[in-house]
Amino acid sequence: MHAEYGEAGPGGPVKMWHMVPDEKHVGLCGRELSEQAATLNSTEWGRTDETCCRACGVAWFQSVPFLADEHERKDYLP
Repeated sequence: MHAEYGEAGPGGPVKMWHMVPDEKHVGLCGRELSEQAATLNSTEWGRTDETCCRACGVAWFQSVPFLADEHERKDYLP
């Protein structure tokens, strides 16, 4: 995950998180991101205070398998 910043740039707050393949600086949504952007592990998706890019989320979750046996039902079902 790479951060996108607002008008203040990398010195300012994170505006949104994007999912990026490998070590590239382009989100799955196509947005180019700063090479100095903060990064997080993909397991942090949806756990940040800041918004996560919806388009990146759709692309990411369509590309990785969800194996229900590897998760606790209480974590993904109400």
